[in-house]
Amino acid sequence: MADRISSFKVSCIGGLNTNRDMLMQGSTYPGSAIQLINYEPSITGGYRRISGFTNIYGTVPGQLKVLGVAVAEGINDGIFAWRRPVSGDNYFFKWNNTLSNWDAVSTTPGLNYANIKKIRHVFYNWSTPKLVIVDGVNPAAIYNGTTYTQITSSLAPSAPKYATIYKSHLFLAGNSTDPQNLYFSAPLEETSFDPALGSGVINVGFDIVQIKAFRNSLYIFGKNAIKKLEGRSIVDFVVSDVTTNLGCLISDSVIEIAGDLLFFGPDGFRPVAGTSRIGDVELQTVSKQIQATVSAFAKELVASSIDQDTISSVVIRGKSQFRLLIESAGLFGFLGGLRQSEQGISFEFTQIYGIPASCATSGYINSNEIVIHGDASGKVHLQESGSSFNNTPVLSIFQTPYYYFDDPTIRKNFYNITTFLRGEGSARLVFGVSYDFDDSINVFNPANYEINTEGAAAYYNEAVYDSTAIYDGNPSPVTKTNVAGSGFSVSFKYVTEDTNESHTIQGFVLNYSMNDRR
Repeated sequence: MADRISSFKVSCIGGLNTNRDMLMQGSTYPGSAIQLINYEPSITGGYRRISGFTNIYGTVPGQLKVLGVAVAEGINDGIFAWRRPVSGDNYFFKWNNTLSNWDAVSTTPGLNYANIKKIRHVFYNWSTPKLVIVDGVNPAAIYNGTTYTQITSSLAPSAPKYATIYKSHLFLAGNSTDPQNLYFSAPLEETSFDPALGSGVINVGFDIVQIKAFRNSLYIFGKNAIKKLEGRSIVDFVVSDVTTNLGCLISDSVIEIAGDLLFFGPDGFRPVAGTSRIGDVELQTVSKQIQATVSAFAKELVASSIDQDTISSVVIRGKSQFRLLIESAGLFGFLGGLRQSEQGISFEFTQIYGIPASCATSGYINSNEIVIHGDASGKVHLQESGSSFNNTPVLSIFQTPYYYFDDPTIRKNFYNITTFLRGEGSARLVFGVSYDFDDSINVFNPANYEINTEGAAAYYNEAVYDSTAIYDGNPSPVTKTNVAGSGFSVSFKYVTEDTNESHTIQGFVLNYSMNDRR
């Protein structure tokens, strides 16, 4: 009797999941991944290989790595970078769009550059757009596009690492001599720390690792505790506990995304999210599906094998996405993006590899979102640009869970898989099949296959006709791959390592049959 062939349909949704056992993941979360590198939750559905980055902004003058980058619309041409000088005092540079080069910004002579690990900034606009610049070694400074002014008041911190704006005050923290103190300026006077004018200092009771204004509160993060400050001035500022049993392990993981304040704690990514109870917050984990992966990463941080100052976060607002980037080239970062599903809106996570960023930031210039990062060689790159990592091929991997179709003890015959892709150009994917929960000793897996697609479709009134134009091309190609072999379970892997345009794996349909029980 002929085999009874069945079809198994999977939509790619759920992201990386390393927190489920093989049996549950294959049956309950078939669209998730047990390996997902350099893919992102696509806004059109499925998993999209991330875009590349391009060295649009050349090399910042100086030596060693880029210490910081900034996007600040309304100040000069909007792009800034910092790098340790070879000699002299030029460490702060603004990008010149006309000449396509970096112009030095005149700063205070005699700054100490030797021990700067990272330069952080805050962009604000009380009447004129300005940058606050802090580096943990020198006094904070203000730049308004023409003048660089150090905050040298004897009552201000001498070397703050963190800054934020809250209720018309400049707040500074992370001073090496008194890391538990939170300083604030006089209202609308960012360089004044005179108590008679409304400035002050608050001892929060722990070493501060980041401060961030969010909604009507200023959140103060320690490694093992979080507090918040509320009020409008020194007259009614009140500090209260948010939690006393967890904190923030990575200073630059604190970001605002999609109406929440996110940070990396000892057990993963957590949001400071408003609840239905006024004045209350909740700190639920949003990365539970990759708990094993983030917990291992957190242990490395606690063991100090990774310097947290070498880790940066950047938000891509147009995609409701954030990226946690690591300076060391051989380590994996994280990408989290929000996705709408039948259960509501939730984060999906993937891993990032091949973007060794020493610093990163994003912002808007003329309604265009600019995402940039600096690297160890002094270059500043534009993300979401091109299809390579500055001419280096992009590695991407998506591996499905193991599917066993209700009974992992019955052998199945597998015939073919139809993959639904969305192409942005020509794509070549290596397609692998793995049987029986990757039992490499007792199971023979077939050789890898190839999936090739033509270029993206040409759209009327948009495309320019030339010799490479594809008439009536298909932006969503459907490819069928015949597969060999049988097994009790099966997993599929899609791999690329090239400079082709991005593609999206939206889903697939597998044809198979069940053998008799023996």
